[in-house]
Amino acid sequence: MKKLLLYGHGGAYNHGAEAIVRASVPMFRQMGFPIFLSTHFPEQDRAFGLDKLVDKLIPADLSLAALEKQQPHFEGKAEAAKQIYQEALALVDGETVCIGIGGDNYCYPNWHRQSIFHEAVKQCGGKSILWGCSIQPEMIDSRMEAVLRTHDRIYVRESVTARALEEHGISQAVCLPDPAFFLTPEETVLPENFGTHTAALNVSPMVLRKSEALMDCFVETAHNLLERADALLLVPHVLMPSDDDQTALNALAQRLSPQERARVCWAGGHLNAAQRKYLIAQCELLVCCRTHASIAGYSTGVPTLVLGYSVKAEGIAADLGMGHWLLSVPEGAKLPDLTTALWERRGDVRTALQARREHMMGREKRMILYGVGSIELRKDAESLFQL
Repeated sequence: MKKLLLYGHGGAYNHGAEAIVRASVPMFRQMGFPIFLSTHFPEQDRAFGLDKLVDKLIPADLSLAALEKQQPHFEGKAEAAKQIYQEALALVDGETVCIGIGGDNYCYPNWHRQSIFHEAVKQCGGKSILWGCSIQPEMIDSRMEAVLRTHDRIYVRESVTARALEEHGISQAVCLPDPAFFLTPEETVLPENFGTHTAALNVSPMVLRKSEALMDCFVETAHNLLERADALLLVPHVLMPSDDDQTALNALAQRLSPQERARVCWAGGHLNAAQRKYLIAQCELLVCCRTHASIAGYSTGVPTLVLGYSVKAEGIAADLGMGHWLLSVPEGAKLPDLTTALWERRGDVRTALQARREHMMGREKRMILYGVGSIELRKDAESLFQL
């Protein structure tokens, strides 16, 4: 029996990962096949209801991660990873379509974890798809190129990755927006202190680790926003214990004056990705680090300034004509002034962003609604899914 095995999902405390699953599974359901989700943290997925979307959660055995880390070479790490994902890999056969939904998992050194699913399904005669991905161009060495080249289809979410693949002669790539662009906001109660003109701020501890000076830049940015906005909404978008946005945002809030803190409100930890998107959509503007926080802003027409750290931020901003409102980590000192400029120009930026996103999403949404992702996927359906 044909089935879809989704892999590369780290758990719903990363609300970007949750958003990809939450937006993609309804598309995949149109194929009529069972859907299995390989996950690092099934308890997180149950907490946010992802277990209700798929047929079964397949947990990874992360107790073996230490063994994987000890391996000095790629091959040894891949063999150890097969033990970590043994339960999910046991499902793979010639009737399986493996879909890598990890977004940027090919941007990091541990991409061997993704390759083992791809290689397993190809060895069995099944199909392999990368979905909504970004790939850091300088990461594409000969080994990765060989793996990418044998995917049946690669759906990239921005043009920088698309160009990089083209330069490597990888021709089976299709450029579509990140699936989370199409996640429907879920109405939720506005937090206490939320005002008519509220600005939203997201800060990532991962970005702060790249530069000690960045916290000062974010604090000054918060001061600037509170001089202009009715309130400041703090939006944690990743709640993983080792990389928790709440920690960074709490540290920032402590550096505000008591009068400023009285006008701060929070997107609560209980909110799912669609509810966080709803809150962001009510804001005048968004300043953020996390990619899927930015996608929540972009896709609802909210003027968004991103302090980015990888190809995904660069490519998505460029494709939406928002490159002027993107800063790299070394440019962090510009953040307060650029935020002020965005506030002053937010009306014009909103109009331009809405026009660009409606053109992009209107075309792509028509494509996505009539297949498992796009017209290309409809064409692929005959060969990949044999419908």
